[in-house]
Amino acid sequence: MKIAGSLCIISGASSGIGKASAFELSKRGARVVLVARREQELGQIAAQIRAAGGQAWAFPTDLSNPQQAGRLGEQVLRELGTPDILIHSAGAGAWRFLDETPIEDLQRLMDTPYFSAAYLTRVFLPAMLQQNRGLILTVCSPASRLVWPGATGYMAARWALNGFTEALRADLYHSKLQVCAFFPGKISDSEYFTRNTCTENRIPRVGRFIPEITSQQAALGIVRALEHDARAKFVPWQLHLFDLLARWFPRIAEHLAWNTGARRKEP
Repeated sequence: MKIAGSLCIISGASSGIGKASAFELSKRGARVVLVARREQELGQIAAQIRAAGGQAWAFPTDLSNPQQAGRLGEQVLRELGTPDILIHSAGAGAWRFLDETPIEDLQRLMDTPYFSAAYLTRVFLPAMLQQNRGLILTVCSPASRLVWPGATGYMAARWALNGFTEALRADLYHSKLQVCAFFPGKISDSEYFTRNTCTENRIPRVGRFIPEITSQQAALGIVRALEHDARAKFVPWQLHLFDLLARWFPRIAEHLAWNTGARRKEP
């Protein structure tokens, strides 16, 4: 995929991987459309990109709301045209056992990332199909490939997102649109772990063998995935090794993840 000159829509662009990807893609000549709920942060990022000579637009939107997603699509198509690249990097949700999870949170866990990605893709897909070129990249989670204890709702949403990505790939098989699933390891500078302090303690201890990466490293991985039209991309490479272990020797991988993962506190 040629990045220079492309129109790129990035969800979750106010922080983390989405923010870092916006800067990296703009450096390579992409015109970036920043989408997230936080208006002030988006405006600051867009201003920084423009100050560095790039092209950026901020569209504060709650993508879990289908009406807002639809209005975003209409405005972007009218003002900027058909996107060449969609990057779904919005994500949220604390890690809890199912019985710890407030019942009303279960839908919110699905809203972001699953529904936000589905809605955003739906509003732009007809135009992208008519254009018959482009790439849709979804920032997935290793939790969508192998489960561990203590994050039931979070994982269900990630499995839904990964399933959506694979189903979309099948839908687009006879078109020239490409689909990529991007799997990052733990992001060391992520706001997520600051906001959800209990989550880090529920990462299985076996995960310590997989190096942490920064948002910048993840963004560079996304750039490489786009440039090479990758079907799937794992960063760091050690994460891919563990994924292969899970595919080839699922019982061993399950044993490692389940036995080194979170345990219920004794009553």
